[in-house]
Parts: sequence; structure tokens; C-alpha cells
Amino acid sequence: MHHHCIRIAGISIGFTANSPEDLLLSPELIPFTVSSGATPTPCDIEITIEWADHLHLRQGKKLFDSGSLWTIFATDSGYAIDFVSPVLGLKPYKRLLVTKDFSDARLVLNRECLAGIERVYALEYPADELLVTNWLAQGRGIEVHGCGLVDSETGGHLFLGHSGAGKSTTTLIWKSVRNAEVLSDDRIILRKEENKFWMHGTPWHGDAGFALPQKASISRIFILEHGNANEIMPMTKSQTVAELFARSFPPFHGREPLSSSLSYIEEIANAVPCYRFRFVPDSSAVEAILNFRD
Repeated sequence: MHHHCIRIAGISIGFTANSPEDLLLSPELIPFTVSSGATPTPCDIEITIEWADHLHLRQGKKLFDSGSLWTIFATDSGYAIDFVSPVLGLKPYKRLLVTKDFSDARLVLNRECLAGIERVYALEYPADELLVTNWLAQGRGIEVHGCGLVDSETGGHLFLGHSGAGKSTTTLIWKSVRNAEVLSDDRIILRKEENKFWMHGTPWHGDAGFALPQKASISRIFILEHGNANEIMPMTKSQTVAELFARSFPPFHGREPLSSSLSYIEEIANAVPCYRFRFVPDSSAVEAILNFRD
């Protein structure tokens, strides 16, 4: 058996297979590899990768359909997630069987669908993200739609926004005028450590392609909106919870994980000031943030 480990937002993910070829990582995941000497035993999430000659469309209680690649079903011991792509046929090209706490999983690859694929990345997106977001939903953190910047002089800045709100634009502007590292230009994980909230980079980057396996503390959160001038406006706690939830990735397949995610967002709203930031896409937006005082 061959074993490999990656770490995303402090979450160790170990996967085991009979062949080293089954442990190939997609390019986005390679920077998140854990060295063999630092691999925890066991990992937070353990996955066994195997092959099946055929996988048929699953029958049973459907909990949530993403409308694109994946559908989640209830099983006696947890959940089954089927991944189907029209490019690979009408049957699942892989199936993820997980326990209810998402700490243990079997990832079954369909030889019938994948036989002609030269390189198979078993854990490629969205399987990796689904494992992480659902593991976090046990009160351990939340993934948000945002870009996280670490300025060499002023520290961490977190900007949240829907697609098209200006996350990648904000990233590129900061990179052009400041000495800033970008944890991610699209998806950030928020976790609490030692009574402080931290933002973590993820492999799931946006158009600008930034993704780092690092973290930074956050003192403020800004909700991005396009505007005719740079304006920073305070928000109430209820507004903050609503805006954070609208830009987060909570599981929708069950009441408990959804409720847990909402509680975590409320905790963030109580601990971290959040502002609405209407901005113009030039360097003046950076100056507005640098000059802002609560």
C-alpha cells in the first residue's frame, strides 16, 4: 500500500492506494503536500482509493444535487457522493463513500469511464473541497468566497465577494502597488485558533491563479462591491451574519451541518469587525484600506 498526505487550512488529508499512480496530485494540490517525516498518524481525514470495473447510477435517498458534477445520497453509515460528467458518460466516474463526520472515506474510481484517461487525479476538485468543507462543518471552521492578502507592513486583509465582485481585480491591484502575498484570490478558510480567527489559503483559486498553503490573522473583513467612489461603511451584526453566510460554502444536505456552519459564522461576526467596501478598480482602493481607522 502507498500513502500520501496533504494539508489544507491545518487539516491533514491522508490517502492510501495499491498503486502510486493512484496518488497523483493535480497541480493545484502539489504545494499543499506534507513531507513524509511530518505526516500525522492518523490524518484528520483518511481516504482509501480503489477501482471498480463499473459504477451504476445510485438509487436511494438523494439529499442534495449540485446541479453540475456531484450529488450526495444518504447511506446507513454516512453519505455517498456520486460524480458524473457528460464528458465521461452517464454513469458516475467516481464515488466517495464517507462517514457522517467526514473523517474516513473510500474513493471508488470507475474503470469503465476512466480507462482512456492518461492521468487520473483521484482527489481533484471538487472532491477535495467537499471533504474539507464538510469536515469543517462539525464546528471546526468555514470556507468563504473571498481573497486573502497579507501586506508586508499592515498584515492580513480579507475581502469577500460573489463572482464578479472584484476579488481577482483587488488581488492584482494590491500586487501591483504593495508587497503583498496572496493566500487565495477566490476561496479562503476561516478557523479559530487560540481565541483568534485566522484566514487560510486554499488550492481553489480564481482567475488570478493565486493559492498558498499559509495563514494569517485577520482584524477586519470587507464585503466587496463595485462603486463610483471608495466608501467603507460599518455593518450591524445581523447584516454581517447575512453577508458572510451568502458568501460561504456551508453543506446543504442536512440541518445539523448547516446549523453548525451558521453558528460558526455568528461567532466570527461577534469577534471580527465587518465593513461594506464599495471601491473603484485602481490603486486608490488600496489607499482607502490602508488609511482606514475603525
